[in-house]
Amino acid sequence: MKHTMLLLTALGVIWACGDTEESKKSNDAEVVNENDDINVIPRGPENSGAVTPEELDLLNPFLSDLREGIREFSPNSIGICKGQGKDCPEFVGLDAGELAEGKYMIRGDFQAPKLAPEEGWKVKFSVDCEITKKTGDTTSTTTKNYSKEYKISHVTRTEYGYRLSPLYNIESPSSRGKHICTWSLTGQNLSEPVVWKGSYTIPAK
Repeated sequence: MKHTMLLLTALGVIWACGDTEESKKSNDAEVVNENDDINVIPRGPENSGAVTPEELDLLNPFLSDLREGIREFSPNSIGICKGQGKDCPEFVGLDAGELAEGKYMIRGDFQAPKLAPEEGWKVKFSVDCEITKKTGDTTSTTTKNYSKEYKISHVTRTEYGYRLSPLYNIESPSSRGKHICTWSLTGQNLSEPVVWKGSYTIPAK
């Protein structure tokens, strides 16, 4: 009888330990499953990267504006003008020919797209002149070059644009000799640049 009681007690301990082990394994499995659920990222719709028709309607004006790029704010707002100030009292043109006596300037009045790249919209101006001077029987030829880059932005006002005036002052005639000059303005767009070119001549004094 004594041996039987000992045997029953030993079996009870074994069964209890087995239950505890199984319970532990079950809990561990539940923890793993919970973590797996937390790490699951729900998938979005298949067309989440596509542009909807409604979105395209809103984007179209901006796309057209970007494709138009940097442009003249109004007709005859880029080129050579009489005077040297903010305004252009008389537009002479891109190719001005030989300039009569007086003061002139090269200027630009621009409009840029509303949306801009991180570095902004840029316009580069340059002028290159060949100067010929006669002193008695001697003729000398020199060159003069100037360039500068500007950052411009979109403007909402209606009376004038982003104004760079004057870009370059000119006075005719010149005591330094005859100037034969070319100039250019280059707007850096997203695709290809837009370029305005012109020329002028200053007679010798």
